[in-house]
Amino acid sequence: MATPPPRDLQRLALAGGVLLALACGHTDPFSSGPFTTDQPLDPHPPARLTFNEGADREPSWLPDGSGLLYSAQQLGRADADVCVAELPPTGGSQRRLVCDAGGTAGALGNGAEWAVVGPGGALAFVKATWTIGGTNPATEAVAVAPGLDPLNAADVQSIPYAIAGEPQHTGIQALHWQGPGGLVFVGGLVAYRRACPTCVLDTIVSGLKIATLDVTGGGPVALPGTDFASGVSPGGSSDEIYFTVDGDTRVFHRTLSTGETAVAYDFGSAGIARDVHVVGSRLAAVVGGRVAFSVDGQLGPVQWDSGGIVHVVDLSSGVDAALDPGAQLYRRPALSPAGDRVVAEGYPLVITGNGSDVPDTTVSRAGDLYLFTTP
Repeated sequence: MATPPPRDLQRLALAGGVLLALACGHTDPFSSGPFTTDQPLDPHPPARLTFNEGADREPSWLPDGSGLLYSAQQLGRADADVCVAELPPTGGSQRRLVCDAGGTAGALGNGAEWAVVGPGGALAFVKATWTIGGTNPATEAVAVAPGLDPLNAADVQSIPYAIAGEPQHTGIQALHWQGPGGLVFVGGLVAYRRACPTCVLDTIVSGLKIATLDVTGGGPVALPGTDFASGVSPGGSSDEIYFTVDGDTRVFHRTLSTGETAVAYDFGSAGIARDVHVVGSRLAAVVGGRVAFSVDGQLGPVQWDSGGIVHVVDLSSGVDAALDPGAQLYRRPALSPAGDRVVAEGYPLVITGNGSDVPDTTVSRAGDLYLFTTP
């Protein structure tokens, strides 16, 4: 999957907060802002939750639905740190912001992405450091903190990593808790490329396989039959997952203990499905839009993805509702614990001249977060 890169650090174009003026430092995790509103600045559906010059990415809900975590790129800082931020569940002012999660304040840039809280309150995320002004991470790992404090996290798995019989995984996406002591994610390939010598550096992320990880040790375990995965979600128990694969319109359900796999839902003519998230009997996914699956001469099979339409399916009835996108395409929807709301990255469509009488429509490289009410 090729994700829309940010304007600065392409790999870690995570999220920016509503309040870029807030300072964040390694000695004050989750510093609070001066405002207390719990209403979005733009309430029109879908409600726009963040306004940031950088990119806002990878939202997740606190287990009790009391808040939203996301990754916030801080272009106002010299190191352009990607920080963990929290919003009220209805949007509004940033409640918390913590930077320097890599533990190298001032010396290197630090990033935190895919932040997610487990049922026991532990925080897992992918952390990285990089040379200020550079593009590729110098170090990267999955880290876990005992509470909502990324600064006290311990590394549980370095990246890249190797699994016997599998290509090396150089990146992780779609990180989730799978029960109290395990994680599930899509492991894959990350590559950097410019379409031309003066073009913006593009980050290409290609899913290779779903993997699970026991945070107490043992290393990642690849799940057979999940080649070229484009998304994964826990199910109602620690023994099941839902997943999507590149170029496919179907969402699959897997029982981990038996390996039994079945089609949970097929979006058919609506298009390629990816970025699945399931809560209870509700399934959210990005479907169709600007996406294509092809074989790259250097990278192999790759899904090029600039976003699509958020769909919410009631698995008990099979009813599928496509949410009104407005003038955006979306990635990475996250259902609330109650299933009544979904937040997603939104990428505005931009109409530009292309030297001819026919205007060209492109997709913004930096997204914000949008909140939908589900049917």
